[in-house]
Amino acid sequence: MVSQQVTQDYQRDGYTIARGLFSAEEVDRFADYFTSMVERGGDGWSEGEVQPNHPDPLKRYPRLLQPHRGDDVAFGFMVDPRIREHLTALCGAEPYAVQTMVYFKAPGARGQNLHQDNMYLLVQPGTCIAAWLALDDCDEENGCMMLVPGTHDLPVICQVETPGLREEQWGDIETPLPPGKEAVPAIMKRGDVLFFNGSVIHGSFKNRSETRFRRTLIGHYIAAETKQVAKYYFPIFRMDGSRLDDGIAESEHGGPCGVYEEREVVMSGSFRTWESPH
Repeated sequence: MVSQQVTQDYQRDGYTIARGLFSAEEVDRFADYFTSMVERGGDGWSEGEVQPNHPDPLKRYPRLLQPHRGDDVAFGFMVDPRIREHLTALCGAEPYAVQTMVYFKAPGARGQNLHQDNMYLLVQPGTCIAAWLALDDCDEENGCMMLVPGTHDLPVICQVETPGLREEQWGDIETPLPPGKEAVPAIMKRGDVLFFNGSVIHGSFKNRSETRFRRTLIGHYIAAETKQVAKYYFPIFRMDGSRLDDGIAESEHGGPCGVYEEREVVMSGSFRTWESPH
């Protein structure tokens, strides 16, 4: 049963947390299974070579990409009935599954720049949605997620250079915040699942802990009305685990990204608002 609070939070903010959706025993199994996988070399799913002695934690524990394409544990998570039930309630219709990832964020690992997931999936029309299972307690010390409430109605926004963040985050570009908005940390317990819309601006903090990992198991999904998605996300699966072989085309290029534009609006006087056009 999906709680009314979960759906209300999602409709208001573009994201929501289902508390305790997975048991401690299930989380232990996932954490041990995928940590063992990356420590033995990634089984072909790691982003780049696993380098156990590298000074960069992201090289020692690179993320795993698309393990569901050959691993039953990852596939089972992706189409888990609880995930399916929540996604259907939040999206208004059952979506399709297109991606799995495992992040490890070992102590000292940099965070991720602010971005929107649909910048990568290029879903048209509609957007994508993520299911983000915490395999460890997540807070600001060990690099929890941060999200910007109320950005779920935005188009994809052009990113800007942020070279000053190199020591804190992965890259040199990020999505700028809308005027008056700020990112909010998502404090989670292991077993909680964060669901968020693909237009929501989000990122993560650097892991400043000396001993704590921040491991996460992630699924990405696309809306039922989707007609196009980027080539990388094929094959596409229904939530019953069967493969969808037609009806959705490859999105070769996304549309132009938007920018924040100041406009004057007259309504009982004059004031300024900000919109983010395509």
